[in-house]
Amino acid sequence: MKEYTIFELQKGLNDGEWTSVDLIDIYLERINCYDSSLNSIGEINPDAYYLATECDLRRKAKSKKGLLDGIPLVIKDNINTADKMHTTAGSLALADLYAPYDATVVSQLRTAGAVILGKANLSEFAYFMSDYSMPSGFGSRFGQVKSPYHQKIDPLGSSTGSAVSVAANLIPVSLGTETNGSLMAPAQQNSIVAVKPTLGLISRYGVIPISFNQDTVGPMGRTVEDCAVLLDVLWGKDEKDPATLTNPKAEYHFVSALKMPINGMRVGLLTFSNVTYDEEEKSILQDAAAKLASAGIEILDAETFYQRINNYRSLLYEFKVSINHYLSTVQKTTRIRSLADIIAFNQRSPYCRMPYGQTVFVAAERTTGTLTEAEYLTVRKEILGAAGEIDRLLDKYNLDALICPRRTSYAPINGNPCICVPAKALTDLTPRSLFFIGRKWDDEKLLALSYAYQELTHYRKPPQLY
Repeated sequence: MKEYTIFELQKGLNDGEWTSVDLIDIYLERINCYDSSLNSIGEINPDAYYLATECDLRRKAKSKKGLLDGIPLVIKDNINTADKMHTTAGSLALADLYAPYDATVVSQLRTAGAVILGKANLSEFAYFMSDYSMPSGFGSRFGQVKSPYHQKIDPLGSSTGSAVSVAANLIPVSLGTETNGSLMAPAQQNSIVAVKPTLGLISRYGVIPISFNQDTVGPMGRTVEDCAVLLDVLWGKDEKDPATLTNPKAEYHFVSALKMPINGMRVGLLTFSNVTYDEEEKSILQDAAAKLASAGIEILDAETFYQRINNYRSLLYEFKVSINHYLSTVQKTTRIRSLADIIAFNQRSPYCRMPYGQTVFVAAERTTGTLTEAEYLTVRKEILGAAGEIDRLLDKYNLDALICPRRTSYAPINGNPCICVPAKALTDLTPRSLFFIGRKWDDEKLLALSYAYQELTHYRKPPQLY
């Protein structure tokens, strides 16, 4: 089946080539055919056909809502839906949870007419449960997600199912979440596009959290344009998420921004003086520099010293506060009321509920849950100081953006936007992407730059499914 973009799907809907109900049939058939080996979708929405029928009736009545109206998508299973689907973070501990309210992003999708076809599998609790023995893409409720390109490629996480389902063309687009790499890593490994927006651009209300300081929702698609369509629907201020109230801008137009003039923009080649790059990475950066320069972009070197920023300790403190607050908002809809309850539930049947342990949970539970510990305050200051190197480089060289052939923790910790675009055709066991990092709240400009790179390269190659 051809990989259709949202624009192509909408044209087909408008021309009568297919209906929204037809699209549900088409993508469910692909899920039934291929996902038994990929395990990217955890749960299908029982109301999908009803929602698609509503979309078709709107279209007949000439009251279409916009580009997402009638388009099926999946969302990561840590995002609340107040419907017949569970919200479980991939965990048996929350297998009884029917969320009592929609996440803000889900309300926005519904308002836009999108059809939520299902929940995507993920690394349990967004890969913040156990030390590194737990494989990426594993959860006790749904099991292991696998790469559509090759069984030896780690699909990475934690938005693993969101990435794999898009890469395998089981769905046009999806939503994932990121704390520190959970959008960018699976996007690279599965040769798709993902956008980690500026922290606060998109509401996190109703999302099972790790850290209020770093969590964000973001779109995943096969093209930058598809991600832009989702961003136009998802951005906005939300009284229930104070981070969104810091947004200094009143308007964003992401699809329109794709065509903004990029001639004269300044882009830095982010490299690290203490890091050794292989020949393919060097080639990717040189190729990107040449192609962007051909579009009139000024290319500069932006070398710095790489600091490995370990935010594990700060996240331990933030997780207990964040998860306990979330659980307080879903009382009476799950037996679980606290992090301590999750730990106790898993301990009662460790073989099936926590086969890789729950050392992170236990360590987080030992904190006070007040964020007043001296160690936390010190660590938080240290990691922000190190991650701020991104802003210092952007200012030092007066740059609009940085590009890098390797994923780093600078953007997610510091709150900067980051976009991942495939940088080669994935025909071997080494996925490669180019990462665009921008100034906070300059997400539109970053979309325009990454779109220009995509249009100059078109490197992505679909997986061969059997």
